[in-house]
Amino acid sequence: MSVVCYSQIDTSVIDTSSFRIIEQKQPNGKVMQMLVIDGDTSYIFNLPIVRIIGERPYGDAEKDKQFRRLRYHVTKVYPYAKLASKKLAEYNEELTNVGSNRKRRLLLKQREKELKEEFTEVIKKMTVTQGRVLVKLIDRETGESTYDIIKEMRGTFKAFIYQGVARLYSGDLKERYNPKENEEDEMIERIVLMIEAGQI
Repeated sequence: MSVVCYSQIDTSVIDTSSFRIIEQKQPNGKVMQMLVIDGDTSYIFNLPIVRIIGERPYGDAEKDKQFRRLRYHVTKVYPYAKLASKKLAEYNEELTNVGSNRKRRLLLKQREKELKEEFTEVIKKMTVTQGRVLVKLIDRETGESTYDIIKEMRGTFKAFIYQGVARLYSGDLKERYNPKENEEDEMIERIVLMIEAGQI
């Protein structure tokens, strides 16, 4: 493809003494880059980032075993965390169109009832570990703790009750997802990246 063909298209040139980079904005909005060295033109293609995570990322038998166990739980609950994030975004959008507090409360009660009908049996079948991982993944997907989401949607009292129930099972709805400082969260993050990369 000749550089001349694109004379009518927006073109910018970065010129140095030994090479030139030509950027052209195409009619479809994409930018094509060409590298010209001594009259030879090569096209530059930016490929998406690919993450490859090994099956035994830690090289420590006990940590690798913990990673494999955690991988089982994360793969079970990650789809529900994604769904929770999607539903929360939908509810927030719905609530922006509701004028009065009364209508807001009625809408939230209706949505809560629907969620209970849809997910009570699923949650009952989850293990304690899966419940804990789900709480962390909801935080990862929404940027808010589960406690804060409940408090925002259903009030402080409901959040307090749910937190009390979670405590009975050694859970904490206020716990934040922090893969930089928490070892288990770092493992969860690796596993999620593997899922998103299609490695699991």
